[in-house]
Amino acid sequence: MVFTEYLATLWTQFLVFARPMLKWLLHKVSGKCELLRITYEEQPGTTQTKRIEKSLKRSRCSVLKDLSRAERVDIEQSVKEIVRLKEIVTDIHVKFEETLHRCLSYISGYNHLAAQVEGHRKVKYSSQNSEHEEKLMQLWRLYKPDSPLEARVCAQWGELGFQGTDPATDFRGMGILGLDQLMYFAEKYSKEAQSALSKSCHPKYGFSFAIVGINITDLQYHLMMKRKLRTHFYNLPTPQPSMDDYHEVFCYLMSEFTKFWFNEKPRDVMEFNRIRDKFQRHIISLLKKPDAVLIADFQRK
Repeated sequence: MVFTEYLATLWTQFLVFARPMLKWLLHKVSGKCELLRITYEEQPGTTQTKRIEKSLKRSRCSVLKDLSRAERVDIEQSVKEIVRLKEIVTDIHVKFEETLHRCLSYISGYNHLAAQVEGHRKVKYSSQNSEHEEKLMQLWRLYKPDSPLEARVCAQWGELGFQGTDPATDFRGMGILGLDQLMYFAEKYSKEAQSALSKSCHPKYGFSFAIVGINITDLQYHLMMKRKLRTHFYNLPTPQPSMDDYHEVFCYLMSEFTKFWFNEKPRDVMEFNRIRDKFQRHIISLLKKPDAVLIADFQRK
């Protein structure tokens, strides 16, 4: 195992040193820079966008490297600058500007959304914030419309799957993002949210609904920050996704995890971490498919 890892490290180091030479050679042979070659080799879609992004990220030119991680980009100006730097003759390579424009739009759109997600996560739930408190009350009304809440702090919160009498303490890790996602699920897909809550009360395979929801928020957040969700977002019709588009992924994950949990037939809730990790591997494997989108059947209606 150690020897295999050593070989992998050597190969990685070789590629780092060999890549500039290989790029130069391919440029000489084909007469095209790497970005231009990608536009010819790949059809429009997530694979093309990822390859463009990877090329920009690995570039020795700081202008290009910065484009791979920028949140806000003047797309038109950036395309013109790349055309100038790479000396692309657009009258000959007529699709280059269009391809680059599309790819840069998706790349910057993902980066901007990731920054928005991080901003929401950093907002800690505060019982002193009236807006936060109203959201919490609305959460109860959405999931328990026929059961009035007896008090702000009470044992009833356990019916939604919170750990104690004050749910505010459960939002510590994911901040207001965890609350917003649970609310979005119930507001947009009431039937499916109620079904998931009902299934969580199963006498044998039940689980803590709200706590699982916050864990799914955590799982999605790390997939986003590790850039695993690019496949999904690069396949969407819009290159500039919103927080609602992000919450749509949560609805898919929450619904799919509920099915996954019951398919696993856990002995008890102590198996949660194992099943969560297995579910995460399943989602990552799914996202390796170039055409993958995390959209449930009920979201397509």
